[in-house]
Amino acid sequence: MSKQRKFGSRKGATFIEYALLAGLVAIVVAAAAMFFGDDLKKLFGATGEQTETVTTNVKNVDLTKTLKDANNKGGQQGGGGQQNP
Repeated sequence: MSKQRKFGSRKGATFIEYALLAGLVAIVVAAAAMFFGDDLKKLFGATGEQTETVTTNVKNVDLTKTLKDANNKGGQQGGGGQQNP
């Protein structure tokens, strides 16, 4: 009798090993979420507020005026616009 028949298929054992590993990872993630949950909520909340502020500020920019101002300054402060020859 061969060893493979005696102990069964190796494929089944591999599947069980992966399932146990996935379960362990899930437990670790759940424990970390419980432990760090409040800090992460504050971090992502602050990041969301900053993103909203930047979005609002970008929407309020008059790009045409900004480009005209940059072109009028020319090379005075390192320039920001294209200079005409």
